[in-house]
Amino acid sequence: MANQRNNNPIARHQPPDGDGFTLVEVMIAGGLLMMVMIGVARISIQSITSGRHRIERDRIEAAIHNNIQLIQQADAKLTLESMPRKEQRQACINPALYLKQKLENQGGDIAVPAPIVAGVDGKNPISRSIQESNDPGITVITYLFSAPEHSIGRERRVLEINPNFQTRCILES
Repeated sequence: MANQRNNNPIARHQPPDGDGFTLVEVMIAGGLLMMVMIGVARISIQSITSGRHRIERDRIEAAIHNNIQLIQQADAKLTLESMPRKEQRQACINPALYLKQKLENQGGDIAVPAPIVAGVDGKNPISRSIQESNDPGITVITYLFSAPEHSIGRERRVLEINPNFQTRCILES
């Protein structure tokens, strides 16, 4: 039987039964497997990085949102009746400035500190500024932060608020 196999020109080029794969076939299969594994590793690393950025962004956005809620609550508490009589006139002249001063007055009844989030480097990535607008009676609160995604850079959130008590000033003037 072995003699017949050697005489057949097609059978001479086929590996004998049970010999397995050739070195070239193993190298090609290994190379393909390596390329697939590298692709899967890259996708996995991007997914993990994206998840971390999403968590960091959610923390920053939640801190800003909570701070905005606290400012709105403080504004609701600040009524003309809650102010000392001697401050009412000054508050009605420039309501935006009065609200700004009350929000920034540490230890005051309606003071709202800036949001604090521990960043990756241990620093607070959020800065807040409170300004008077060019439009009378509008207080502008601006939040600046570095986006967790390095490709985005700095971001800004702006809140414009009309002090609640100023409508009473107009009625009582």
